[in-house]
Amino acid sequence: MVEKPHFWILRLGEMTLKSRPVRRHFQSRMEQDLLDLALRAEIDLHIEHIGSLIIASSHSEVGEVEEVLCHCFGLQSVDRAIPCPPTPEEVAKIALETDSRFGEERTFGVATKRTGAKGEWGSQDFSGMVGHHMLEGDGTLSVNLSNPDYPVKVILSKQQAWLLSQKVNCPGGLPIGVQGLVLAKISSEEVMLGAWQLMRRGCRMVVQEHSDEALLAILAGWDSTITDAKKALHSRSGPGRARGEIWGSIGEVDTSEVMKDGKNTPISVLNPMCGWSEEEMVALGEHIRNPTRAKRPSYDNDLLTSWIA
Repeated sequence: MVEKPHFWILRLGEMTLKSRPVRRHFQSRMEQDLLDLALRAEIDLHIEHIGSLIIASSHSEVGEVEEVLCHCFGLQSVDRAIPCPPTPEEVAKIALETDSRFGEERTFGVATKRTGAKGEWGSQDFSGMVGHHMLEGDGTLSVNLSNPDYPVKVILSKQQAWLLSQKVNCPGGLPIGVQGLVLAKISSEEVMLGAWQLMRRGCRMVVQEHSDEALLAILAGWDSTITDAKKALHSRSGPGRARGEIWGSIGEVDTSEVMKDGKNTPISVLNPMCGWSEEEMVALGEHIRNPTRAKRPSYDNDLLTSWIA
């Protein structure tokens, strides 16, 4: 018997604010990065577009897949999702079957978001009928729409419904490479943190010799090309940037080779960690090393606005 795949709905961040051509390029770059990360982690991963939704599926272990998803720049968050027939009865049935507290007294609320062309159901009507069937299926439930113990979230299209469960936060930012190339010498923890921040803003690192191999291995978990300068130089940087154009540097790099190529304007010297406290850098370092456990802080704390949203 073939095991059923697991599904995730991918949520994009700031790239949704871009123009259509730029967003299309950024999204394509992000999806390719995600597939490269999955290949490096030796897990199967399939990405498909269903209407406006981006769906990832895999037969691999859930934790392993989410470890990969949490290393993909440009991806804001993902929701674990269960595909359901687009009927209130089936959604209610699956919602009760997957509730670990079935039979206990608890509150619930149903929220439906429609996508694509309007079908038989409107969002409010569908939510109401799902709630009706859930109450029939478990008499210990009671309704609380403002702060339920069990929030039931549904995405509905004409052909398919998706029952959402756990949300997983991802790094956000922009996909690797869409903002060109940066020359780097990763020789200290602070430079490694700064390089990661630039990678999150869409830059690809071209690493010089004599960088710290242990620190490079950490960054390679986010972009495997960081250990291959030739591959980085020949990767497409994105709209408006020439192939192989190095425009900035981080760390104590030797820029003489870059200037020999006929570049007249000195490259920018970047220091993303300027002004950061030791506490903030330690927290960021822990997150980079293990993003699924050392999560980004919320925006309302004092850690530099969640490391600059």
